[in-house]
Amino acid sequence: MVQGRSLGKGPRGSWTRRGGLVARVDSTILHEIARIVQARAKVPERVRIQTRQYQITYLDDHRQRIEEALRRHDTDRLGMLFGQLASKVKYQLLRRVTPAKRAAAQVRGARRRSASNGRRKRAGSG
Repeated sequence: MVQGRSLGKGPRGSWTRRGGLVARVDSTILHEIARIVQARAKVPERVRIQTRQYQITYLDDHRQRIEEALRRHDTDRLGMLFGQLASKVKYQLLRRVTPAKRAAAQVRGARRRSASNGRRKRAGSG
């Protein structure tokens, strides 16, 4: 995990990250969560924003409250929970592993396994 962010307000009630790209990402993630919840009737664990995957963590029991409001078809409660979403959600940018790096890691792992197997055989036979 590369980057962690908390969405919400600072000590004086102002946004902790004003303007700029980070605030836009915060807002976009919140809108994407709300869109997924309304479209799929499911609370997402991950969202994709402009080819970047973010892991979502819900604070307290906010996720369960949203799921309960969805089960009851309670739009008023769902709207209230969406309003609280900024202070009840954290997100992390997930790293992407490129196919070349994944293949290199698999080769390294295979070499380690074969080397450790060879040592065991020599120790047992001698």
